[in-house]
Amino acid sequence: VGSEMCIRDRIEIIEHTLRDNLNIHQLITEDQGHLHKGHKPAKEGKMHLKISIVSNDFSGMSPIQRHQKVYSLLDEFLKDELHALSLELKTIEELKII
Repeated sequence: VGSEMCIRDRIEIIEHTLRDNLNIHQLITEDQGHLHKGHKPAKEGKMHLKISIVSNDFSGMSPIQRHQKVYSLLDEFLKDELHALSLELKTIEELKII
């Protein structure tokens, strides 16, 4: 339970970082660590996350530019806390199309 709480705390910090830097309409963060049990990075406590963000800050950006924006915001986490990051990045209008 201790390490699980630590992961939740770290996810909360990541979410705050994103919310502080993007005008977010919807944010869903999913811990996918269970899919990587037994892998060396998982044993080292590095996180595997899927993050879905809906924000009009992505308007006019290509998918690559959206990813670059989020990666730049999470740079410090990617250095030593995040091992794998899956991103789904949409505008509010793109969300309505689905």
